[in-house]
Amino acid sequence: MRTQLIISGLMLVLVGCGKSEDPNLAPNQPTIISPADGATCESLKPSLSWEATDPEKDELIYTLWMGTSEDNLSAASDNLQNPRYTPAEDLNTDTKYYWQIEAHDGTSSTRSEVVSFGTTGEGESGVLPSRPVIIAPKNDTAAGDVTFSWNASVGGEGVITYDLYVQHGTSTSFTPLGASLSETSHTDNFSSGSLSWYVEAIDSRGQTSRSEIVIISLD
Repeated sequence: MRTQLIISGLMLVLVGCGKSEDPNLAPNQPTIISPADGATCESLKPSLSWEATDPEKDELIYTLWMGTSEDNLSAASDNLQNPRYTPAEDLNTDTKYYWQIEAHDGTSSTRSEVVSFGTTGEGESGVLPSRPVIIAPKNDTAAGDVTFSWNASVGGEGVITYDLYVQHGTSTSFTPLGASLSETSHTDNFSSGSLSWYVEAIDSRGQTSRSEIVIISLD
């Protein structure tokens, strides 16, 4: 009897010390392929495509999120087996769409960045301004006079101007620092603290494209 108890105890110890399953690794962030961010599509049924991988080579399925507001996307299609999608119905003409891909591996999911494309308006080119690319500052810098600069947008209709938005110090929201700027730089004075900023390109038809948000510290 004593021998049986000892053997049972050893078995429990061995089971208890067994190696636990490794935690699941989420899919890598999907990369948007087409349409390129800020592109204009003549077709009202544009072909959307992307790339996605999983570090454990798990099989992936996809959800496509889409909408006309960057902050209000809804699921246009889910359980997609392949990294491409074509709308079943025509999209609206002369409209800017935002979209994002979410890759699922059965346990975890990862979303791509939000990108945009435009559809051609009837009788108009419908070309959107390209997304402004931040030049500086992108890294921590000294407080005082700070010069913001970015690459000029191309495309769009007519004259392109820029709105510059900042969030400084303890502020909890972005406020416009410069509006309808014709140049691709702007200088202003700031005290020390955290600083977030982005720039938005606007063409004469009111179509917009927004840069990435940059977060730095002013010392």
